[in-house]
Parts: sequence; structure tokens; C-alpha cells
Amino acid sequence: MTTYPLSEPATIYRTDTSGGERKSVARGSLADCADILAGWSSEDRAMVEIEVDDMALRYGSDEIEELLQLLREEDADRKSPAG
Repeated sequence: MTTYPLSEPATIYRTDTSGGERKSVARGSLADCADILAGWSSEDRAMVEIEVDDMALRYGSDEIEELLQLLREEDADRKSPAG
């Protein structure tokens, strides 16, 4: 997965269960969107995409899970004592 600067403006979109209407549910930086989705259940995250506003880039459910895992690992590395 290629990641882009977490400060890039992005929007979270939800698609209804029938696969029809797509609705914007939150906006902010890519980091903000990841923080929002980190608090959602995996079932709810499966229904959304993050779209980076100024690029033709979308994070689908698999990429969102990878992004959240990457951020969790980076956070854990920052919190671990220097060895």
C-alpha cells in the first residue's frame, strides 16, 4: 500500500447497503479520517471509503484496515522506550 502525507485533505464516504447512494459522512485530513474510523467497528468500516480530495486516490475497506494497522504500529513504536 502506498501512503500519502497524513495532512492531505480527505473525505469519508459511506455507501448504503444496497450499493446505491454514496454519502459524505466526515471530512478532515487523512489522519483525521483514520482517527475517526479507528473508533468504528470493522463492519461499519467495510461500508466506507476514504477519498483524498486533491488526488485520484481512494482507500477502500482493505486499504483502510492496512492504514489503521500502520498507524497503530507507528504509534506503538513512538511509545516504546528507546533501546
